[in-house]
Amino acid sequence: MKAIDYWEQRHREYNKKYWITKPTIFAEQIINLLPKKGKLIDLGAGQSQDSCFFADNGFQVTSTDFAVNALDFSKRNLKDKNIDFQIVDLSKKLPFNNSSFDIVYSHLALHYFDNTTTKKLFDEINRILKTGGIFAALVNTINDPEVLQSKSIETEFFLSPVGIKKRFFSLSSFRQLIENKYQIIIFDENGKIYHDDNDNLIRFVGKKL
Repeated sequence: MKAIDYWEQRHREYNKKYWITKPTIFAEQIINLLPKKGKLIDLGAGQSQDSCFFADNGFQVTSTDFAVNALDFSKRNLKDKNIDFQIVDLSKKLPFNNSSFDIVYSHLALHYFDNTTTKKLFDEINRILKTGGIFAALVNTINDPEVLQSKSIETEFFLSPVGIKKRFFSLSSFRQLIENKYQIIIFDENGKIYHDDNDNLIRFVGKKL
């Protein structure tokens, strides 16, 4: 299954869920670790519930996703919010200037790429983030039970049972991508989400050096 087809279908399903208008657990956990104002980009925002949460807390928000229907839902449901919605493919060079944002945020969107693309994506995140800015992300871990049902493609990168490719990070492999670039504020496997029983997702919050 093509990733875009999978996500277009999932967003039609998500649009009916009770939690789709709620800020995520991760967003609520890290809001007090962010500066009080500034430019925030939400990478892989889905239907932008966290983008809405951050906008309501005074941030200038750019909400991005590659699924057109996700952003269509967002624009329709959040039309009264001051949010810049943009179609962005995270597997490509990010269409933003160096040091454009005070905060780069991502909730479960950075773990769908092979090793080479993942490294380039983390380099791109570092490029668009201002020095002293905050990078906050929640990602899958290699301890996820889904790994046992998936087919290995390369190290920590699998074909899932539903037919899409997913990365399952270890703490050590994630650390390699952020080492010497960020002052670590949070780095653990205590992440949780509303729509899954998995409660050992990797949480990362760091300040760019």
